[in-house]
Amino acid sequence: MENNRRRKSTVDSRGAPSRLLDDADRKQLRAFLKHWLRQVERTPGDLGQALGLPAAPLSMLLDELVRTNDKLGPAGLVERLCLINERWECPGDFDPDPAVLGDQLDLLLEAIQGEPVQDRSVSG
Repeated sequence: MENNRRRKSTVDSRGAPSRLLDDADRKQLRAFLKHWLRQVERTPGDLGQALGLPAAPLSMLLDELVRTNDKLGPAGLVERLCLINERWECPGDFDPDPAVLGDQLDLLLEAIQGEPVQDRSVSG
C-alpha cells in the first residue's frame, strides 16, 4: 500500500497559490525561529510582543505565524518577519520606504524559493 500524502493548497489574500503548513513545515519553522532569534539576540517574548500576542510560548508564536502563512502565503510571512526585524534594528526610527522594503523582500523571497521573482513595479 503506497502512502501518498498531499498537502492542502489554498489561495492567499493576494490571490497567489499557497499551501497549508504540515507538521514537517512547522518543525522547520520552529527551528528557523529559534535560530533567527539567537542570531538577532532576541527572545520569544520579544517576538511575541512584536506580533501583538499576550504571551509568548513558542507554540503560540508558531500558531500565529502559521495563521499568517495561511492568510498571506509565504511572501506575507516573510514580509511580516522582515518588518519585525527592521523594527528591531531601528527601534526609534522605523519608517521603511515601501519601494526599498519591497525590493529587499523580493530578494529574500527569491533566495528562499531559489528562483527569480518577477518585477512587480507598476509604471504610471
